[in-house]
Amino acid sequence: MVRISGRSGRTKGSPSGGDKFEQEIYMTAGEMADMMRGLASEIENRGRVEASYADWTLGVNPNEPLKAEIQFKHDPSRRELEVQLKLKEFP
Repeated sequence: MVRISGRSGRTKGSPSGGDKFEQEIYMTAGEMADMMRGLASEIENRGRVEASYADWTLGVNPNEPLKAEIQFKHDPSRRELEVQLKLKEFP
């Protein structure tokens, strides 16, 4: 299980029910790198991938193909690289 460190930001929904849950977490570079290494290790082991933060734990048994979405905003005053991983569990 990957334990996520950082400062909580905006939250939508509930991790214990409903259709969708979103949690923003602000991290240092070290905290982000630790989280990514932990996720990489769990994904590579091909078992259940779980992440926890504060009072919630969420996880899936992902099936391949795994999906990554990459977005880049070119605005010179605010460049942004967004990397989103999608680990889907199919019944």
